[in-house]
Amino acid sequence: MVTDALDMAGLTRLYSANPGRAAVDAFKAGSDLLLIPADLDASYTAVLEAARRGEIPAAQLDASVLKLLKAKASLGLHKARLVNVNALADIVGKPEDAALGQRISDDAVTLVRDNGKLLPLKQSGTVQNGLPYQHVEETHNGTVAVVLSEDVRTEAGRALERAVKGRVPDANVIYVDPRIAAAMSEDVLKAIDEAQSVMAAVYVVPTAGKAMKGANGLTNSVALNDASGALLQAILDRAAQKTVVVAMGNPYVAQDFPAIQNYLCTFSNASVSETSAVKALFGEIAIHGHLPVSIPNVAQRGAGIERAPQAAQEGSQHARDQIAGR
Repeated sequence: MVTDALDMAGLTRLYSANPGRAAVDAFKAGSDLLLIPADLDASYTAVLEAARRGEIPAAQLDASVLKLLKAKASLGLHKARLVNVNALADIVGKPEDAALGQRISDDAVTLVRDNGKLLPLKQSGTVQNGLPYQHVEETHNGTVAVVLSEDVRTEAGRALERAVKGRVPDANVIYVDPRIAAAMSEDVLKAIDEAQSVMAAVYVVPTAGKAMKGANGLTNSVALNDASGALLQAILDRAAQKTVVVAMGNPYVAQDFPAIQNYLCTFSNASVSETSAVKALFGEIAIHGHLPVSIPNVAQRGAGIERAPQAAQEGSQHARDQIAGR
């Protein structure tokens, strides 16, 4: 087992008086490799002393070392420690690797709230104009997707937009960040009022060293910015029943917005997760994820609403109708 970075504030605050103790406790809890301790010298000394006085059993230490050596040997690191960068394209990113990543992403999707009135979303056909020599996709407000990111100039939401428009070609996809949220509110809310279904994709991921000003002073970096948060709240005030909020990375978004009625978590903002979210929302894949964490005032760890693919549901209904003679 490998730890996450041990210098993150959530951990260092607990061990501020004795930073080396964090490494000892992490190892005793079963971690074989301790990454990025806040104080390397203090951590080394604390682990060494714990081993010498028997708090860390020699058998556990030997087992962890052996596990790491075997992992290195399996990669040939005891023979060659340098990577052949010219061979990376042949080793990394193979089609089967991409397919595996997509399957893992699909399996991670977790439905936390569902009011039973919106999902799965409905697909529509290609929207064309009347000229035979042109193909133009017109944008309407039947389906509206609002992408709330920290910067509209990034790639956040691009794969999601392609996936949505592949199913609803005339969907209106609107990109918003904190700099323009207030100025765009009127247009966004007008589109929301006209929409039959709304997707609010929230791209908020923890960022090292970033803090935001909250009601009680500086807070963590996984909250939605005030301007974007105000817009999301306004969307929910106007259209909570027909809005699904998709947490692209941070599952805790919902704790600040109790009005959310439909809530989906992907735990990642990678492009495969964007694709998985859209497939899940349109009922194309099974949803069987369960929360690995508790979301205060929303759901406990292990919670998750399971859904079969819509095609399977429709097939089952068709079979029942056939048996009933309908």
